[in-house]
Amino acid sequence: MTRAALLALTLLPLGLAPARAQQRAETRRADIERRVQVIGTVLAVDVFRLKANIEGRAENIWPSTGVWVKPADSLGSLVNKEFAALTDAPGSTRKSVMADRWNPVYRPSPLRCPSTCFILKIFARSRQWVKPQAVLVEAAGHLRMVGRVSPEDAPLVRDGMLLTYWPANNPRRRFQTRIARYVLDVQGEKVDPAGTFTMDEAMGPGRFLPPGTNWEGVIVAQRSAGAVLVPTQALLRFGGEVFLPVRVSTGITTRDWTEITAGVEAKRPFLVLDDKELPRHKIEPGDGAAGPGAPAPAPAGTQPPPPDEPPAPAVRAQPPAVETSPEPGADPGEDPYSE
Repeated sequence: MTRAALLALTLLPLGLAPARAQQRAETRRADIERRVQVIGTVLAVDVFRLKANIEGRAENIWPSTGVWVKPADSLGSLVNKEFAALTDAPGSTRKSVMADRWNPVYRPSPLRCPSTCFILKIFARSRQWVKPQAVLVEAAGHLRMVGRVSPEDAPLVRDGMLLTYWPANNPRRRFQTRIARYVLDVQGEKVDPAGTFTMDEAMGPGRFLPPGTNWEGVIVAQRSAGAVLVPTQALLRFGGEVFLPVRVSTGITTRDWTEITAGVEAKRPFLVLDDKELPRHKIEPGDGAAGPGAPAPAPAGTQPPPPDEPPAPAVRAQPPAVETSPEPGADPGEDPYSE
């Protein structure tokens, strides 16, 4: 671990690598939700067509589409040529009276859905002559809501979760329903499958979106109240674990080890980052050495200072010479002025 910074890290769930720019932040306590975005559309299913069973004329055809009708609701009727001729004949008797008089005899064919249905198209018009098997009305037995979840969020969704949805072109018109028949799409072992759900119950006479409507929605997949929160960008993932850099206090620092005096306890897992762009903790003047009485080693790549030269021996100053008179009886030597 030479020249590697030791960052005390605490384990937290889920995270991403941090950004290059570092900044100081603090944890906070608040509520948090994991929301799943959903998109989908509405399909018409169990589509059927009402056809003419006789040759005749269409009467009182239902004028509207995009609505639900019940089996008892009349979509119109077909009358044969004879009945049409009697009701169209000029005379003083009103047509409604003529129709009531001859209905038991000619029995017009009513147009009705066999069960509650959604009207998609009306092909016939009132007083239009039609041939046998001519298509008069197209309807759907159900409207199906189809939703899709991205592969990233697919594992979080379950049946029974509350879905809030709205038309893509009208976000203010909101509805709610419960997820049902949720399945993961099979896309192979190497591809994360997305999620799909289909619901017929959400699209009924009381509340529905027209077929072909694109809608958007959201599911609250996870919720935690009063959680301790940190920015997701502050977390690091390594070896299947997640780490968070936290502030610590340091004591003695050497080239290989640093004493942690506060901020993390013993046996706490931490991560060693070998990123040269990160600011490093350095040996400061006055820090202790690796052992008692041992000097701190010089950083790698630097030349040690030359050894100090021993001091020169001290030279004791000599007192100045003093001339003294010769002792009596001593030979004074030759007299330089004797000649």
